[in-house]
Amino acid sequence: MKINLKIIGSAFVSATSKCEDLQEKVLVKKMMLRRRLTRSSRIAIYLASEVDYSSQKIVFGTAYGEVTATADIIESIYNKTLISPTAFQNSVHNTPVSYLSMISENMGEVTTVSDLFDTSLSVLKTGAIKALKGEQILLLNVDAFNFKFIEEMNRCGVSKLESGVALMVEVTQEEANIFIENEKYSDISPSLWQMLEIFNSAKKLENPIVEVEI
Repeated sequence: MKINLKIIGSAFVSATSKCEDLQEKVLVKKMMLRRRLTRSSRIAIYLASEVDYSSQKIVFGTAYGEVTATADIIESIYNKTLISPTAFQNSVHNTPVSYLSMISENMGEVTTVSDLFDTSLSVLKTGAIKALKGEQILLLNVDAFNFKFIEEMNRCGVSKLESGVALMVEVTQEEANIFIENEKYSDISPSLWQMLEIFNSAKKLENPIVEVEI
């Protein structure tokens, strides 16, 4: 089964260490809430704003989840010190879209997908199926793993430790002009490759439409 998705909006950010200019002070007015945001949450909120997200359904993907918070918890357990309540709260995979829903007052459906290197493709397939109902869907894929000891664990040699892609999509009967070729990006986590490929293709087209095979 093949589903064609029109790309209404797209955005991408990445950085070797930390993504800058994510406009947290503008997008998250409450200082106490802003201070609790994880790196992935900041990226997700920024990307959503770049594609004019309001209250559409969301399919969110992350291969590694909130590894910084998890690493903090593990370190506390190892050192037999108190676990940070904030780290515990922020340790679940859907943390970024939870914060996004809070600031956007979204009461709609949110689906979180984690499929390691196939995460991006799984987000696309899940989003395509949900878009069949005729609604716009926000597809988000974020991974941020700039935490202590990452250099000892980063065996893939990925240089961009923070990356995220957003696609606002809807089903269309128009012919596709983007076909996933599974391009590789050596500096970006493989978990984002397919959505990054679509982003790169979409920005060159006036009416980008991607074919997703289920």
